[in-house]
Amino acid sequence: MNEAHEINKKWWNEVTPVHVGSDFYAVDRFLAGENKLGAVEREAVGDVTGKRLLHLQCHFGMDTMSWARLGAKQVVGVDFSEEAVKAATDLAEKAGLADRARFVEGDVQEVGVVDGGGFDVVFTSLGTIVWLSDLKKWGRTIAQNLAKDGFFYFLDSHPTYLMYDEGKSDLTLAYDYFHNDDEPIIDAPGGVSYADESYVIQSGTHEFQWPLQDMFGALEAAGLTIFEVREYPFGAWRMLPDMEIAEDGYWYRTQEGPRIPLLLGFKARR
Repeated sequence: MNEAHEINKKWWNEVTPVHVGSDFYAVDRFLAGENKLGAVEREAVGDVTGKRLLHLQCHFGMDTMSWARLGAKQVVGVDFSEEAVKAATDLAEKAGLADRARFVEGDVQEVGVVDGGGFDVVFTSLGTIVWLSDLKKWGRTIAQNLAKDGFFYFLDSHPTYLMYDEGKSDLTLAYDYFHNDDEPIIDAPGGVSYADESYVIQSGTHEFQWPLQDMFGALEAAGLTIFEVREYPFGAWRMLPDMEIAEDGYWYRTQEGPRIPLLLGFKARR
């Protein structure tokens, strides 16, 4: 694991217990039967009954296990945080899903073939791409684990949105669109957790900006073809201060002005 990922792993190990206990993640509602997947990803992936699904960068596994509740035969979650994997494994036991849900500690850039590969769906979503330092390795991991007739599904922040200062509603540009190999976006210790703003984080992070050409190019280099590209003007959380949640569970801007894509979804296959 490279230095940036070691730094980020420390951050995720620290915040995982905070997340598990937060109202933001609402573990109690999950254990009571709530499905944590949004309508966008459920519709895009479709019926998973009887399928094997690999979830990369799964955190502590509620989305992973939600696919099992929707009928997946086997779900495997991969995350580089041992604290997240421990929490996910414990949660699977409590939810009665340990027979179909398994969690593996590993960096998605290095983990290789998981459980023999051949997954019908490889899935990643929401807060994943910015933590990766090498998308070519990411693309190879995805390709290595896909069944011949399987597909990869991605849903995350749109790279256009990631150019803006998330603390301001007036769309103030703050970051380059293009990736810079030598200069990750560094957040120093002392920030607050998005899941619990009362918690001050003692670890820092190294994050990375990835434009569309790099995302698509990494998958194409691994032998995959991109299809069903979708852009959404709403978010899965409050991505800008002026956003409010609607009845559909997604967050929409209330301030008038130009619309920008906030979420990006797409699929890839051989």
